[in-house]
Amino acid sequence: MATRLEKDVETLKKDIEHFREHLGGTASSAGSLSHDKVLETKERLKAAIAGFEGMAAVKAERANEVIHDQGERALHASREMVTQRPFTTVAVSFAAGLLAAFLLDKHD
Repeated sequence: MATRLEKDVETLKKDIEHFREHLGGTASSAGSLSHDKVLETKERLKAAIAGFEGMAAVKAERANEVIHDQGERALHASREMVTQRPFTTVAVSFAAGLLAAFLLDKHD
């Protein structure tokens, strides 16, 4: 009976050794797979960031064009108003100046 127990112990030791080898191999392959996944994710993030930067630049350029166009139209409209009604424009400007002076005047 002792010999059978010794054989079972030896078999158990061999199984544990094989388990350790497989576990070590699995851990190293899992580590390399994790590293590959991290690199892949990093590249995907870089591509997404580049795409976002490009899209943001296009939208910023479009917003700049819209603001510029609206400014040009407002400037043109104000020049038209001054040309069509110069006395009214002077009177409104004078009144706005008086109002600003009154509001900003320091009361002693």
